[in-house]
Amino acid sequence: MNRIRKNDNGVSPVIATILMVAITVVLAGVLVVYLQTLPSNAGTVTTNLGLNAQKTTNSDWLISVTGGSQAAANVRLQVIDPNGGGVVATTLPSPGTYSFIIGTPANWGAVTVCGKFNDNNGNAKLDAGDSLLLYSATGALPANGKDLTGMTLQLMVGSNIVGTIGALPS
Repeated sequence: MNRIRKNDNGVSPVIATILMVAITVVLAGVLVVYLQTLPSNAGTVTTNLGLNAQKTTNSDWLISVTGGSQAAANVRLQVIDPNGGGVVATTLPSPGTYSFIIGTPANWGAVTVCGKFNDNNGNAKLDAGDSLLLYSATGALPANGKDLTGMTLQLMVGSNIVGTIGALPS
């Protein structure tokens, strides 16, 4: 006759403690190896300007600042073409309502992207209530078959990104 052996004993507390410490050490090691594979010189991202983009009826782009604050004289606007057209950039002009030229992306032909900075509260800062209007020197931005739709906009202070719109919506 077979007797079923009944054993109510589990793993001893000493072995359980050793197993828990070993699992913790292994997980910590995996975390250290993972963190060492991340790039260490990725640059600083200090996004502290809230931005909102909308297309106007003239096919221009109105970029509204919804929050945060940066001295306008330190801010540089970059327009990045994800389709290989490169980067065009400019420093914002002195506060007030001023027009400025951002540049001509490499594959855009004669279309030059321009902008107008509106310091609506006149405090020499880019902050809530201020806006940037982007347009082309040849009329509407879609001129020459090009449009800012899908472009990435970044506001930079030095090498730090202080505001970004990942891709302008259509």
